[in-house]
Amino acid sequence: MDEKTSTPSKITKNKLQSKTDATRLTLIRAGISVFSRKGYDGASNRLLAKKAGVNLALISYHFGGKRGLYFAVIRHVSHKLGVRFAPALKKIESEFSQLEQIETVEKQRDACLNMIKVLLSANLDLLLNRQTASWAMLVYREQQLPSKAFSLLYNESLASILSALEKPIAFVIQRKVSDPEVKLLALSLLAQVQLVRSARHMLLQHMGWETLSEPEVMQLKNYLSTQVDTLLSLRHYLP
Repeated sequence: MDEKTSTPSKITKNKLQSKTDATRLTLIRAGISVFSRKGYDGASNRLLAKKAGVNLALISYHFGGKRGLYFAVIRHVSHKLGVRFAPALKKIESEFSQLEQIETVEKQRDACLNMIKVLLSANLDLLLNRQTASWAMLVYREQQLPSKAFSLLYNESLASILSALEKPIAFVIQRKVSDPEVKLLALSLLAQVQLVRSARHMLLQHMGWETLSEPEVMQLKNYLSTQVDTLLSLRHYLP
């Protein structure tokens, strides 16, 4: 038998792999949608397969079951969050490493405050983006009812955002990065941004807003900027 006809060609293998990758991605995207709305317990394999438009058996074939799919979803979202935040994190890291080139301590502190505001603003934009709303809901669900996948989410995305906040915060309040006060301030500021997603309807109702359009978003960003200045005001931390 001719060897060329007895083994699949490289092109055929590539096509099969592409089809497999496409199916996995379809299931992951369906998982993002369903898990973000229904939670893990409320998402049945049948509902996941229906959303993906695939045979029910493919969940077990590709992921070993619902749990495996859920972990793949969290890993996917963590990666996407990392990619989205990478430019802002890289910019802050670069600016922070060049602080010594700024002539006065006061201007260095102002630069650090701006780094914090830029990162919080980027976080807010992500939470308000309709395309990433399901990501935000998954993150919120994992924080409220953490599964074994939470460590994956934290280590691959949330930790890097908090770490990027802690460096300029520590500089401004003249503490070590490892100081619990620095960590709590970073968490406090990030939590205020996440309120836009976790308490969106209460925010709209209480503020009398119908939606979060550009004027409302600018008001939120101005408020966050003021909060950064207030919480990190040096007069609260000077000995």
